[in-house]
Amino acid sequence: MKFLAGLFVALALASLVGFAWWTRELSPLDLSSDQHRPFIIVPNQSASAVSQALFDQKFIRSPSVAKIYFVLSGLDKKIKAGTYLLSPSTDLKNLLTSLTAGPRDIWVTIPEGWRREQIATRLASNLENFDTATFLSLTATLEGRLFPDTYLIPTYATPADIVDTLTATFNRKVGFIDQDSLILASLVERETKTTADRPIVAGILLKRLKANWPLQVDVAKDTYQHIGLPVAPIANPGLAAIEAVRRPQTTPYWFYLHAPDGTSHYAVTIEEHNLNIDKYLTR
Repeated sequence: MKFLAGLFVALALASLVGFAWWTRELSPLDLSSDQHRPFIIVPNQSASAVSQALFDQKFIRSPSVAKIYFVLSGLDKKIKAGTYLLSPSTDLKNLLTSLTAGPRDIWVTIPEGWRREQIATRLASNLENFDTATFLSLTATLEGRLFPDTYLIPTYATPADIVDTLTATFNRKVGFIDQDSLILASLVERETKTTADRPIVAGILLKRLKANWPLQVDVAKDTYQHIGLPVAPIANPGLAAIEAVRRPQTTPYWFYLHAPDGTSHYAVTIEEHNLNIDKYLTR
């Protein structure tokens, strides 16, 4: 009986110690702090990585306890990327819960080759009360200069704020580019799928322009009938497409096609091109 009584006492003490430890780890790191600092969660960041970042930036006492709490509470499946203002005076439960309530800033990715209408749709799906009509009005002459990238956008940003961000990023990363080159880059972006293809296709399209051929690109149907470039960019190219136009690859090719499996096939003559069509596109 004495053994059982001792064992019970030991277990009770261990439980009390464990409870006290767990309670302490859930408590604020610095209850007296009145400072709020930004904390950024990147898209698809794991609960483990978030826990470690919270510890490294001195918001919590233990990354292990935070990770355990994330999993036990189910909050690990509800984390939302973006920027939060956090304080070390917040207890762990409320701090982790705040990371699922929605941030002040959110991550928005604009893929290469999107038109401004597609960009507006994505922004509207991520930002409450986003004014699509105003965005489209402000960007009416800016197609091609809305730089595709991943942005951390404040939830309160206006269409003008976002346009300024996109165009400023374009100016910083691209610098000066003449309008014809930008138009051509937009065609190359929409016509190609790989970095390797872009300078080759850029070279082919430039040869066609110099020879007064219609460009005949699928992404801009009017170029089948008219010689020269479209009047404006057809989309917003990424840096790789722009660099391909700046540094086109010289080849003997005049024709190209992309097979359904994603491979590219080039030809010097129309006869070779027609053979490629029969081989790779005709079923």
